[in-house]
Amino acid sequence: MAQQLKEAMQRLSKSIPKGGMGGGGSGGSSGPNRAAKAAASATGALVVAGGLGYGAYNSVYTVEGGHRAVVFNRLVGMKESIYGEGLNFNIPWFERPTIYDIRTRPCNLQTLTGSKDLQM
Repeated sequence: MAQQLKEAMQRLSKSIPKGGMGGGGSGGSSGPNRAAKAAASATGALVVAGGLGYGAYNSVYTVEGGHRAVVFNRLVGMKESIYGEGLNFNIPWFERPTIYDIRTRPCNLQTLTGSKDLQM
């Protein structure tokens, strides 16, 4: 029994690489390589997350009450539809909304009449 255990341990020690359980390569170089790969992977993930966040933030716009929006598209020009109040969506960089105020405003005119009913 002891002999079989000894042989199993010898076979196991021969199958493990010299650098330990680190995954191969020369002794100390696997640690920095692994760290560099992890840093590159984390940087790539941050860039992708930042790009998605930028796209999500710039893909919505709000049209306030009393306003309307028309959208200019870089590919086809001005769109035919007019967007009403509320939350609207667009494609960043390809579409640009222009918001207009459509509320009516009173206009005071100065006249030289003696009364408000235009009688002298």
